[in-house]
Amino acid sequence: MVRANIALNDESNSVLNFVKATKEFKDKSEVVNFIIMEYAEKILNHEEFKDEFIKSVLKNRQSKTSEYVDVSDDAKMKELLGL
Repeated sequence: MVRANIALNDESNSVLNFVKATKEFKDKSEVVNFIIMEYAEKILNHEEFKDEFIKSVLKNRQSKTSEYVDVSDDAKMKELLGL
């Protein structure tokens, strides 16, 4: 598991709290993971990614278990994104 300390503006924090309450998540980490998976699935151009990454995103999206990925290293991040 990777821990990330992030700074949010008030509006972003309100959005996280709203999603947390409406989706009944235990904590904001689950909300951030949910929003990232939604973004990856719906907004990003999937042609930029390898098939394995897309399958992994969709599989993790359906899973109840939160998975954390270390993307602090640029090379590791590119590898995880299939770039």
